[in-house]
Amino acid sequence: MGDGKEAKRLFAKRRSESGAVTVFLIVVFAAIFAFVAIFIDFARMFALQAETEALAHAAARSAMSSYDRELAERYGLFALGETDSNYIMSKVLQDSLQLAGRSGGLPLLGAKLESSAIEQLRPLGSYAAFERQIQEQMKYRAPIDLTVEILNRFKPMAQVMKEASNTVDLLGKLQKLYDKREAKLDELLEMQRQAARAAEGFGELLPRGSALAIDDEPLGGKISSVLDFTAQYDDYKEKVELDKKPGPGNPKYRWKIKIYRSETSKVYKQLDKIRAKAEEKHENLLLQAKALLTEARQINEQMKQTIEEAGQRAAQKGYNEVAAGPSTRDDGQVSGMEEIAAIREQSGSLVLSEELFTDLESDTDDQAAAFQQLNEEITSLRTLQSGVLSAVTSSRKLQTAVRRVGWKADKYMRSYVDRGAANVLEANMQLLESHRGSDKERKSAEKTARAKLKEATGLLARIKQFGNKLKAQQERFNQLKADYEANRDINQAASGGDEAAGAAIDNDPYRAGDSAMTDMDGLFGGLSGLMGGMTDNAFQTEYIASYFRCLDLSALNELLQGSSGTDKLNALGDQFAPERQEAEYILYGFHNPVGNIAAAYGEIFAMRLAIRTMEGFIKNASKGHPLLVLAAALLYGAEHALSDMLALTREGKIQLSEYIKVDLTYRDHLRIFLLLHGRSENRLSRMLAVIRMNTGIDTGERATYTSGRVSVSMPLWFLPGVARALGVAGVLKGNVEGSRYYAEKQADFSY
Repeated sequence: MGDGKEAKRLFAKRRSESGAVTVFLIVVFAAIFAFVAIFIDFARMFALQAETEALAHAAARSAMSSYDRELAERYGLFALGETDSNYIMSKVLQDSLQLAGRSGGLPLLGAKLESSAIEQLRPLGSYAAFERQIQEQMKYRAPIDLTVEILNRFKPMAQVMKEASNTVDLLGKLQKLYDKREAKLDELLEMQRQAARAAEGFGELLPRGSALAIDDEPLGGKISSVLDFTAQYDDYKEKVELDKKPGPGNPKYRWKIKIYRSETSKVYKQLDKIRAKAEEKHENLLLQAKALLTEARQINEQMKQTIEEAGQRAAQKGYNEVAAGPSTRDDGQVSGMEEIAAIREQSGSLVLSEELFTDLESDTDDQAAAFQQLNEEITSLRTLQSGVLSAVTSSRKLQTAVRRVGWKADKYMRSYVDRGAANVLEANMQLLESHRGSDKERKSAEKTARAKLKEATGLLARIKQFGNKLKAQQERFNQLKADYEANRDINQAASGGDEAAGAAIDNDPYRAGDSAMTDMDGLFGGLSGLMGGMTDNAFQTEYIASYFRCLDLSALNELLQGSSGTDKLNALGDQFAPERQEAEYILYGFHNPVGNIAAAYGEIFAMRLAIRTMEGFIKNASKGHPLLVLAAALLYGAEHALSDMLALTREGKIQLSEYIKVDLTYRDHLRIFLLLHGRSENRLSRMLAVIRMNTGIDTGERATYTSGRVSVSMPLWFLPGVARALGVAGVLKGNVEGSRYYAEKQADFSY
């Protein structure tokens, strides 16, 4: 009985302990289950995040694949087409999720598309997007094309063109200073001549010579000079004394005495009048002459300084870098550098010596002194007037005064008035002419060059006048201008000049030559920049040359040859439509049918003038005088540049130089000018306006960048409250609403 009770007690105790273990195990397994469940949902959340991101990227890429085919094929540009990008994105997402739902196996996610949206940004019509696509399109092609087709052609002439540019720059400046200085010196001598001419009247009133013989003459003869009244003075004095004596018939000679006094007074009066005028002229004109001499001396010093500064031109850097840079061809440098450099080295011969200016100054002072001495002797003679008229002056004193004034007059007249070897002014003129020996030939060359430039200007005017007949083409340019301005408004571009002025042809050969060489400096500066790396301007240059049309020059040839007839003119007019001169319009920006063509013509002529002038220096180096060589070189340049223009319009290409046997086409010239003018926002707007004209596509409404947003949800299997708490704590990337977890992703792509 006792054993039974003990057994029951032990069994109950074991049953009690076994229940505690069960509860304990349940608690442990519940915690483990909750922990694992949370991790399962966490894994599903992360999987949904990854899938959502993949879906967002795939959908955004699909939307970007609907680019406009015409833009891509015709211009190498990518922008969204007309298909609704939101529709494409939504369709791709729905199909992807449906495909995942139909796939076999356990649906672990049960994802559902909640929303999707795509934002279109960065229109192709914006400068930043357009420039970026041009760069991407041309980043491999532009360096090769520009190096092979432009840089390699101009590299061999870099050094000789540098010498030609330096020489035109220096001699052009010296020519202006030289002509200005010589004009001052001519004016100086003219002032001296005018002063001397004011004293010419003394030749009729005063005797000439230092050893003057004065023969006595009877009273009553003609009196028109100092010598006349001096020769009659002894007899006059005697007759005055006789008339004073009382006697029958006295005064016997009073009428002769009266006439003598009257005529002598007239001579004195005339002499004083001439003296006063000559004194005024000498005082004023010789003062002006000295001022002119000072100006001429200053100009001469400017010429010295100009020569000293000639070797410091910043433009030389571009030429040197192009000459020293690498090349895919090894043609060497064009010869002729030494000949042109030698011409420039002779520029010092144009500077006059300081000794010459000192001599001219001394001669001016001597003329003033010589007249002053003559003036003093005339004044001394005038002091005898009352004594002569009253017959109280001694004959010897009068004759001495007359001989002295005659000697001074003779000296002045021989030195400054009379023609001959003794004339100081003529000698100075001959001295100045001695260093102007080639001026006549130079002026002739300048005149001929001016005529050639005027002929080129006439051809340019013919092109411009033709524009008045192109009414239909002008209407199309008006629409093009509207598209251009609309694009500028989109880009909020600041208002400013929208036309890149072409090179106007100056009829002055020196200005035309200097302008042409300045353009050449800019070209080689641009080429040297290319050697340091491609720029946006270089990419744009090749893009324009590759994708936009330029004028068929045969139309220009017809026009310049003077074609007549309505049918021919109408046919020519079609060639001046905007779609036939796209590259020219983009380059210059004139909104009329002929402005861009005329600008290109002017720039090509300027380029040909620069190259041909370089050749002219080499061919005329033997002429000696630097300014004559310059004038001859410019004449050669003008003549051959004009011929080149006609050959280009006739054949479509011309040889780069007589010394470089490579051809340049019309399109090559436009590429060069595109490089020369540099990048501008106006040019970008003109390109986009042309694209709209040809395709009808408003690039301001075509995006190149998309930003897609996708929201996908899934049900939470375990403990949504815990997940929600973790979301509030910031542990989860998505967010939890109720029993569903939401993941949102953004995918951005651009062309």
